[in-house]
Amino acid sequence: MATQNHRPEVRALPQVEPNFSPAGYFLRVVLWLPIFFVLWYFLAGFFNIVPGLMSQGLINVFDSGAVLSLESVGRKIDYVTRFVTSVEGSQRKGNVIITLNPLIYSWNIPVLLALCFAVSDRLFSNARVILAVAALFPLHAWGLAAEFYVTILFKSAPEVAGQLSVSQWQKEAAALCYQFGYLMLPVIGAASLWFIANRALIEQLITEKTGTAARASK
Repeated sequence: MATQNHRPEVRALPQVEPNFSPAGYFLRVVLWLPIFFVLWYFLAGFFNIVPGLMSQGLINVFDSGAVLSLESVGRKIDYVTRFVTSVEGSQRKGNVIITLNPLIYSWNIPVLLALCFAVSDRLFSNARVILAVAALFPLHAWGLAAEFYVTILFKSAPEVAGQLSVSQWQKEAAALCYQFGYLMLPVIGAASLWFIANRALIEQLITEKTGTAARASK
């Protein structure tokens, strides 16, 4: 009886991507950065709309009616408040206007875009990048709201600051929130959202690292 030869099954292994090059990635980020910084600077008025409205809502949560309206002035935002002060040179009183610069909080937008666009095309996703940038807006609103209260409490005339009834610990909390929103959130936000938006890349790097360690141990 003729015996049938059994050939071992041959399967194609998935193509291994080239190892991630930190130097190459850093170079791509550096090349993208000036492009996105220029775009962000000239489109700053557009990027300020949502954070400005969100900050107005956040401010009014803590003090209802504190901000009556917003006015966009170039790349800055004017907050028309309910607080009143004497108009210089007359006996009349007028509403206090607080002018803030959102750019000191939104500079992480071009950084995040450069970090995302420097990723290989195979792992890049426009949808994830758009969602990541949108997720920065609440962080910008936090910074603007905190700076608004710091301006009223610490930088305005006593007659203006006195119209906001707060305790000492609330003043200190406002200053702490401002420092956190100014110094920490832009960096933490961009880095965290980059990790979330580029989960596929992180998983690839972990797989490559694990595979290399396993081969080295044999």
